[in-house]
Amino acid sequence: MEGTATKARDIATDIVRPNAETVDRKRRYPKEGLAALGKAGLMGVLVPQTAGGLGGSLGDLAQVCEQLGWACASTAMCFLMHACGTAVIGAKATSDQTAAWLTPAAKGKAIATLAFSERGSGAHFYAPEISATTKNGSFVLSGRKSFVTSGGHASLYPLLVNASGEPGLDVIVVTPDLDGVAFEGSWDGIGMAGNSSIAMTLDDVHVPRANIVGAEGDGQSLVFDVVAPTFLIGLAGVNVGIGQAALEETTEHAKSRRYPTGQALAEVQAIQMGLADMSIAVEGARRLLVEAARAADAGEETALPLVMQAKIAATEAAAAVTERAMRIGGGQAYSRSMPIERHWRDARAGAVMAPTNDVLREWLGKILTGLPLF
Repeated sequence: MEGTATKARDIATDIVRPNAETVDRKRRYPKEGLAALGKAGLMGVLVPQTAGGLGGSLGDLAQVCEQLGWACASTAMCFLMHACGTAVIGAKATSDQTAAWLTPAAKGKAIATLAFSERGSGAHFYAPEISATTKNGSFVLSGRKSFVTSGGHASLYPLLVNASGEPGLDVIVVTPDLDGVAFEGSWDGIGMAGNSSIAMTLDDVHVPRANIVGAEGDGQSLVFDVVAPTFLIGLAGVNVGIGQAALEETTEHAKSRRYPTGQALAEVQAIQMGLADMSIAVEGARRLLVEAARAADAGEETALPLVMQAKIAATEAAAAVTERAMRIGGGQAYSRSMPIERHWRDARAGAVMAPTNDVLREWLGKILTGLPLF
């Protein structure tokens, strides 16, 4: 979508990046950046135009996520989970759901996120264990969801459960005003410090049946056809952005840092080779991401393995690039005088976000050999 990346870059440069250090050090939710994205309409990048959004593609999402990952990974993750939430709701939203949820979400007036993970299921988020029954025309939910990004700040929480009793799963939107909904703890991860990824508890929460997305039993197809490609493409974009930021900052450090002899760090051959390797890794991940998003948007048969590969390549490139950045930056990079250590911490998360890179490798191997995924 023309202008989307430019608009995202401007917000990332003018608002998100200047707040990144404070968000990280104080573990503060990045409300300023999300508000700016909402005002610009970018919170509706995946919301249909008929609902007031931009009606964008996965390619557009990748570009926005890269710009935000470059500026502040905490903001980028909150934005990505909002995009995933709006995508899954928008896939089968009724007219009432569109008016109540999607239209406000497109302008950032309602923050969405996903509440899929559970401690018991771990990386197998598609196999929830939460207690879910039906009673008097409502779904009754009890249990605990883990790692809920924007926990306590969002107003739309699509949950993955099996409440209908039908084969498959259900996506049910929980709102925090319902009795029995609470949030616990604080996010104490080493990176992405401001994303408020905390636990959501549900104690006999009665959710109206009208809050189900699609028909009963549609949850599994929503997870694999909508949530998975959206999340994997977006997360790849975030990590390409992290790697790009580390590359730029390390390059500037190498150019400005001089030994007592007057020789610049950039004149050392080993440093030159390290920067070259960093640039190759970032650009390679970016190119794979662009191709994966294009194939997914076009509905090509090759899209699924490409999307999986893009997530693996981008998260591992970010980890490797930030590791090299720490080595080139030396003691200054290890301190908080430079943002490189923040990028290093932020880049540790991607490989273990579900589906983890190990799970994706297993799935890719099965696809390559013609075996069923499950």
